Amino acid sequence: MYTSMVTLQMMDTIFYEAQRQGRISFYMTSTGEEAISIAAAAALTADDIILPQYREPGILLWRGFTIEEFASQCFGNKDDCGKGRQMSNHYGSKKLNFVTISSPIA
Repeated sequence: MYTSMVTLQMMDTIFYEAQRQGRISFYMTSTGEEAISIAAAAALTADDIILPQYREPGILLWRGFTIEEFASQCFGNKDDCGKGRQMSNHYGSKKLNFVTISSPIA
């Protein structure tokens, strides 16, 4: 669990800096919430469906979503499972039972 929390912190730092440099359009960190999402994921089974909000990438990380998959989604490249059609930081994975994040805008 600790390794996943540290990995999530490092990933957040890298992607947040990329967003601040203008290399990706949007990124929200999960600073301070690493343990919550990873512990919740550890308590669930792989068959449990997750309906997340954007500060819960730790659940995907725990379930096996790779750093490369996170990067592909943030950059919206050809390897992104949404093929760049989804806003950055709005992950989803059918195989990991993680419903794509949505952001209602008022």
